[in-house]
Amino acid sequence: MSSYDGSNTDVAPTDPGLQKAPKGESGPDYPSLKRDFELCTSNLQPYVDQCRENYDTRFALWDGQSADGRKHSREGAKTDPTPWDGASDLRVFLTDEAINAKVAMLCMAFRKAQLVAVPVEGNDLKRAKIVSNFMKWLVHTQIPEIDREVELLCNYISEKGIAATGQFWEMTREKTLLTLQISDLQAQFPEADVMVMLTDPAMSDTLASLFEEIYGCTASKAKKMLKELQQTGRTTVAVVGREKSRPVIRAFNLDENLFIPTSATDLETAPAIYRVQYFSAEQLRSFAATEGWDEGWVDAAIASCRGKYITPTSNEYIRVHSRSFNYIQEDMPDLIGVVYAYQRLSDEDGIPGIYLTIFTPLMGPDGSDHLGYAKHGLLGYAHGQYPFVVHRREFLSRRLHDSRGIPEVGKPLQDQIKVHKDSRIDAASLAILPPMGYPVGRPPARWGAGARIPERRPNEYHFLDRPMPDGNTEASETQLRNDFNRYLGFASATGDQQFALMKNQFETDKFMSSWSKAYRQIWSLYQQFGSEQVFFRVVGLRQQEPIQFIKGGQDEEYDFILNYQVESMDTEKTFEKIKQIAQIVATADREGVVDYSEWLQAMIEAIDPTIAERIIQPKDVGQEKMVGDLQDTLAKIYAGQDQDIKMGTPPELGLQVIQGYVQNDPVVQQRMQNPDDPFGKRIEKLTKQLQFQIQQRENAKIGRMGA
Repeated sequence: MSSYDGSNTDVAPTDPGLQKAPKGESGPDYPSLKRDFELCTSNLQPYVDQCRENYDTRFALWDGQSADGRKHSREGAKTDPTPWDGASDLRVFLTDEAINAKVAMLCMAFRKAQLVAVPVEGNDLKRAKIVSNFMKWLVHTQIPEIDREVELLCNYISEKGIAATGQFWEMTREKTLLTLQISDLQAQFPEADVMVMLTDPAMSDTLASLFEEIYGCTASKAKKMLKELQQTGRTTVAVVGREKSRPVIRAFNLDENLFIPTSATDLETAPAIYRVQYFSAEQLRSFAATEGWDEGWVDAAIASCRGKYITPTSNEYIRVHSRSFNYIQEDMPDLIGVVYAYQRLSDEDGIPGIYLTIFTPLMGPDGSDHLGYAKHGLLGYAHGQYPFVVHRREFLSRRLHDSRGIPEVGKPLQDQIKVHKDSRIDAASLAILPPMGYPVGRPPARWGAGARIPERRPNEYHFLDRPMPDGNTEASETQLRNDFNRYLGFASATGDQQFALMKNQFETDKFMSSWSKAYRQIWSLYQQFGSEQVFFRVVGLRQQEPIQFIKGGQDEEYDFILNYQVESMDTEKTFEKIKQIAQIVATADREGVVDYSEWLQAMIEAIDPTIAERIIQPKDVGQEKMVGDLQDTLAKIYAGQDQDIKMGTPPELGLQVIQGYVQNDPVVQQRMQNPDDPFGKRIEKLTKQLQFQIQQRENAKIGRMGA
């Protein structure tokens, strides 16, 4: 177990941009590391405050809110509610509705986006097609949490204006329970007599020692296994299972999970990035066993940091006068907060690298027998970048955090709509039960429909005049909604639909562009840690046979481009586009450059991807099936049965099969030349049917283009 006294003469506790990587085995300068983290988070306080205001706006939260949507007097309040106790206090979810729509659009765009791998430095284009299919399979099938993380990311972007994804590689192993029988032992040790070893006391100790060596169990567990085998013929033992190695993608917001210095204009030039995560005590102990975390630090963190939440927070005084970083207690008694500090540092030779230090600002080196950090060293990812990609909703300046969420721009309109709704509800309340006039000192015992009110003079009990409701509130609310929808690119009565489509496409393209960077990091991680070869199926083709993918060298680089057209969500427009493309393909493809199998798949997927997955089979498989069906047809003709070409048989492929059938078999040629044998006429009938299909297609072209 190592110790650390908090000093490090090799690291100068200066500005974070001037820090150097620790020399040799020396650890980081903990005081400087903690100070830089606290400085980063305190400088982010205005952004954090804005994120909290955005959250309150989205979910329509404010002080003094009641569950019944009414205003009520509060004990200790200096004034009564306005306009009266019990007035409407409706929650309006204008921005929440808009965010949900944007999240649905971006999530659909991610799931349906076309992924294209573009080789860098002129790599094989055929290989690029395989890499495209492999990466789509890798992300959509080997990262089970991908849908959840993409939805979280879209929510963060729309609500807070900016978010990030982290691309990591995870290698885990878990213990499984192995059932062991005498026959298994006999197969494992064929030269030994297991029954003798179990019954002979002199040899039982040898067998128990073998259990300790093979299964890594304790001496007491080995003896227990031996006893169970002797009594029942079977036993169980915990063994380390197969290692799981896969990419991991995590979505992070920038006010709780991930902290980037406010001065950063580009992620790769930031001096440090801090990721906050919470673990149970058992997880920390497992990290000490599997990932080399300092055991003394883990024990100290469990003892002193359990249940404490790491977050930048402020009170009213701090908000007005200064900034500060506080550690507040939350209702999470079983979790321990941990900070992953990613720093770009240079060693003594001036060579930069990404260094990772795992620590907690809640606990430092205090002279006890533990380090001031759990782990420190080079991150080790070959791409040499921070393992994060920033996703921004808008670019207002070069500063990363200068991007607004939808609640920030939608709050004024949402508040105005709330006023209109509350006014109409209050007006309806006044219309149903206006204020009442009655003689002083004689309030009615009952007031309502059918009530009998005694009076001495006429009109002693009567309704007072009420203010007339504003008849323009509904029109005003409609106009406010139209303004909001037009601003965000939604359909509105006064907006230009083409311009709205352009806005949504622009937003989607930015989202796809940032994911392209994430895909490139995932590819680099697979090149570094993935299996040398793996079998995968093409996503979207249910009948596709597994394809073997062989990992290339580290120098095999690709740019990954994701494309999605927002207008494809409009079925009518998509169908019209397909018709136009079909006409162009049918009339202008004079050199046969169009891949008709890909075109067929694109057409059906545009209408319904689920049906496309069910009915479309891979090109090679489809051609093989067509050839097999045609060969069966020829066999039946050879046996004397009259046959027709099956619907859907490609005519060029059919003619090619028939030609090979006739030319390669002398017996077939002999029967074709026999005028008394109807075999030749039947073959000629199939040939004419296929030629007629080709002629029909040519006639269709001539009809559209002219002779």
